[in-house]
Amino acid sequence: MKIIKKIIVTTLLSLSLAVTFIPIDVFAINTVDKWDGTVDTSWYDNHENDSEYHITTAKQLAGIAKLVNDKTASKSFKGKTIYLDNDLDLAGYEWTSIGNGSNFARTFNGQYHIINNLSHHTSENDFRNGLFGIVSSGGIIKNLQVINADIVSNDDSLIAGVLADWVNAGTVENCYTSGKIENNNGYKFLGGLIGQCTDGTQIKGCASDTNVVSTFSGDDCDTVGGLIGQWENSTDDSLITDCWFGGSVFCNNINSAVAGILGANFDFRGQPGVIIRNCMVSTKNITCAEPGNITWITAAATVLVKNCIWPDTPPADVTLDEETYPDNNGNYFAAVRLIVDWDAGTASADPNFDQSKCGKSVSNFTLANVLTELQENASEGIKWVCGINHPTFSWNELNILADYTKVNEAKSKIPNDLSIYTDESVKSLKDILASIEEEKNLMEQEIVDGYAMNIENAIKELKYKDADYTKVNEARAKVPSDLNIYTDESIKSLKDILASIEEGKNITEQATVDGYADAITKAISELKYRLADYTKVNEAKSKVPNDLSIYTDESVETLKNALNAVKYDKNITEQDIVDEYAMNINKALEKLKKKEITSIDKTQRKQIKTGDSTNFIGLAGLMILSMFGYIILKKKTLDR
Repeated sequence: MKIIKKIIVTTLLSLSLAVTFIPIDVFAINTVDKWDGTVDTSWYDNHENDSEYHITTAKQLAGIAKLVNDKTASKSFKGKTIYLDNDLDLAGYEWTSIGNGSNFARTFNGQYHIINNLSHHTSENDFRNGLFGIVSSGGIIKNLQVINADIVSNDDSLIAGVLADWVNAGTVENCYTSGKIENNNGYKFLGGLIGQCTDGTQIKGCASDTNVVSTFSGDDCDTVGGLIGQWENSTDDSLITDCWFGGSVFCNNINSAVAGILGANFDFRGQPGVIIRNCMVSTKNITCAEPGNITWITAAATVLVKNCIWPDTPPADVTLDEETYPDNNGNYFAAVRLIVDWDAGTASADPNFDQSKCGKSVSNFTLANVLTELQENASEGIKWVCGINHPTFSWNELNILADYTKVNEAKSKIPNDLSIYTDESVKSLKDILASIEEEKNLMEQEIVDGYAMNIENAIKELKYKDADYTKVNEARAKVPSDLNIYTDESIKSLKDILASIEEGKNITEQATVDGYADAITKAISELKYRLADYTKVNEAKSKVPNDLSIYTDESVETLKNALNAVKYDKNITEQDIVDEYAMNINKALEKLKKKEITSIDKTQRKQIKTGDSTNFIGLAGLMILSMFGYIILKKKTLDR
């Protein structure tokens, strides 16, 4: 470790506080009260003797500061307990520390509520920066979370911390901070939780994700710690136990002592030192202009570090080469025992100190054994649990992963094949999935449950793509334009199928739609032509003479061939053939030729004619006789 140039401060400020708070009979509500910058002390009147007070608004909290800081009539709150019953938003208004000039010496129980947006930027020398200024002997701050702090210390104050600037023989337990605290003015004890601790102060079960920044690079260097800047005048009761730091530290001064838990403990006059046990630095983001002055846990005159856990490598952009830092083995020291040079006013590392007894380094803080070891070595009343990136405390919901059970259940309901749904509805689902942040904390459980609900809704809104009717349309295109040539029965079958088609089927009904196409195709194939019209054929046949014997054999044969050629199974598409049958018959009829009469035939005809004349004469005689007989018969009848 490089030489740390540091004036050893041993003189403590005189501590005497008697603080009394006024009760307000308002119980906790479920909303966040936002500060308007005003102060309310009206609740104090006529309640000086109450033992408990409940604060529900930001201006009432500001009222506590006004009452405690009143230099002319500072209120005594000895033996009192103040409860915070509501989350508060200080809204970035300039904050005046509780205990700025006077000291806070009683109990403040935040009941794990959150104070958000604490801000302090003044350059006036009010000498206090944090939510609390000085917490003196017997003072207790517990169960409180201060998040998104924005503190820039530009004055001549010596100490600055987010939760409290200075805790002397007090107790801080179950508290958490986040945000930023920055010093630009030099010579300050700077911490993400507390600027300075003295005497028998005890820090239990606390944590910080604060970004601690020291920009001053002059002779008056800072002492910078992720949790606590500096500790002086320790006693046997001085204790930091079961704490963690996960924020960042940046220091621009080559002479500063920088650490993740406690920047330094400069007790060189026989004080027992500060016990630091079962603490964890889970971040690598700790840097300094002189990296050799950084320790993960602390640098102290008396090192009492045990069962602590720290990273096994420095930040990626930090190189601790062997030539310059031969004893570091490529990493920051976990802890350093300081040897003071009183004449030079500096302190340097004891090369013989064995840091292995302080705990161990790890590469992955989410491993089960890290949590197990912290649980096994935890102090009474401290409960370590699995956190988002590292173990934390059961009450620290900001660093505990929200329950994603409903989200995972919703995800499990997403169809395996999204290709059957419309692009628009699939995009909506994918957008929701892409919007999910996987490391929301328990304080954001409603958001996580909202993810699940949104997924469920998007699944319900998934719309199937339309079925593909291409085959149906292709089959329809094959339906003959003129159905009049087919039988009524076969046409009806086709039309019934066409009428049964339902448009608008979705892709899950593709088989049904394809069935339509198959049915159309089949019905088309089963269309039956009407029979051809044989009227002309029958008309032609009716013209055929009854006696064909008088016609030449040749012409009769031609006619008979035409008649025999007629087939009565022809359909309407073969009408030309049928009409040709009729035409051929008619042609054959036209070409019928009568037989010619020979000489023999003529002789036979004469013979027949002669015989016929004889017979005619006899026949005429018979007719005369018959007429005569009839007349006689008629006459006899009349005579009667």
